[in-house]
Amino acid sequence: MSDKAEAVSFLQRPNEKGVSVYSHLTDVLATILASNPADALGAFEALSAKVKSSSFDPAAVTVPPPPPTTAPEVPDSGWLERDAALLKSGSEDEADGQIPPSLLDDARLLDAAGASLSPEETYRAHLSLCALQRTAKLQSVRFFGKILGTAADYYVAEARRAEPPEPPEASEPSATPAEEYGSGCNALSYFVTPELGGTWEELPSVTPEAIVAASRTRKFFTGSLDADVCCFPPFPGTERHYLRAQLARIAHGTTLCPSHKYALSPEGAVEPADPEAEGALPPPTSSQLCEPASWRHKNMGILAIGRCTNLPSPEEAEADAPPPQLEPEKPALLPIEASDWALVGPAALGGGAAVVWSRSLRWPGAIAVVPPSGRAPPPRRPQPASLLPYQVSEAKEGRYANLYLGYGHPVAAGPMSPSPPPPIEGDDPTAEPVEAEDMPLDDENAAVREAAEAALRAGAEE
Repeated sequence: MSDKAEAVSFLQRPNEKGVSVYSHLTDVLATILASNPADALGAFEALSAKVKSSSFDPAAVTVPPPPPTTAPEVPDSGWLERDAALLKSGSEDEADGQIPPSLLDDARLLDAAGASLSPEETYRAHLSLCALQRTAKLQSVRFFGKILGTAADYYVAEARRAEPPEPPEASEPSATPAEEYGSGCNALSYFVTPELGGTWEELPSVTPEAIVAASRTRKFFTGSLDADVCCFPPFPGTERHYLRAQLARIAHGTTLCPSHKYALSPEGAVEPADPEAEGALPPPTSSQLCEPASWRHKNMGILAIGRCTNLPSPEEAEADAPPPQLEPEKPALLPIEASDWALVGPAALGGGAAVVWSRSLRWPGAIAVVPPSGRAPPPRRPQPASLLPYQVSEAKEGRYANLYLGYGHPVAAGPMSPSPPPPIEGDDPTAEPVEAEDMPLDDENAAVREAAEAALRAGAEE
């Protein structure tokens, strides 16, 4: 027994390549059984050599060189300096007449609906808005949202100036004049920045031509305000004008408020509602906020001409001329359409507080959050105690929040199909054909002779 074990151990002893006689004979016999040659004995030596040559040889293996050692990537020092300066600036007390940003308060409501930024990004955005309000001397500023781009994103701030800005330089006259600052699509100013620690840049006032062109254009934003908008029909401006037009469409289509919050003045302006006035609506409850009638569009709707209001009638109109067909204006504080919004909630936060939110089905990424009045059902799981006093007080104050996080495009009704170019202009069918006059033969010969002489002179000079 010991002799047999020693013999097997001897046959299983590997060489420097890790191959033993035992394993080699096993592979050769397996090869013979698999190939089933006619003369197995005659092919034994050839198959043995073939199996031996196909065995693994560590010395023949080429080890690839190790990858080059690179230092870890270090963020841009300029970004670090700007971000450090932003964090050191803090949120100072507002000046007289200024309304401080409410992003930190709104973020708690938006976070309950799952639509807020990260806590670090929210705080940096709040500090950046405070710095913008101080430097630009804005009456109020609100974090509008974030427009996603291919190379960089845009952080957007919606602001109201205490004094109207200087009018832009006179440009070519337009058939549809733009609305003045403080009214319609130019009621507010918009600032954008690709970096919260960077500089905010104010977008120009929007024109009706830009809004009409943006409604038939579908282009991703690049993150560069000076980039061209390559499309057909051509867009009148660069990406800054296209971005401003899309922001106007988003703001006038997705900014919501609870039905009891505002009322229209005799002049048609949106003003805070007096809760003690006759006919004032009470704060909506949780069940009421789940109905479209409890939500209102805070801004006027945009007409097909690219304005919120129709053009005034011309003073020098003919007496017999029929009145122009005008599109009915869409005043502010209109109820929302149930087909355009998805109402979700109430979501209990504990302590009798809850939130109800509405997501836009037409503009993906737009959301409005309102804490209802009254007490909500108890939560299913314990909530942090730090949230309870805040949420209860916010429900009493009737705060609401709006936010947009998306690519800046509405839902397409169908596949995107670019507009075809205009047809090639043909001949006038009413015009009579005119035969072109032929050049006289002598003049034609003279032109050919002159060209030949010029070619001879050029060859002689060379």
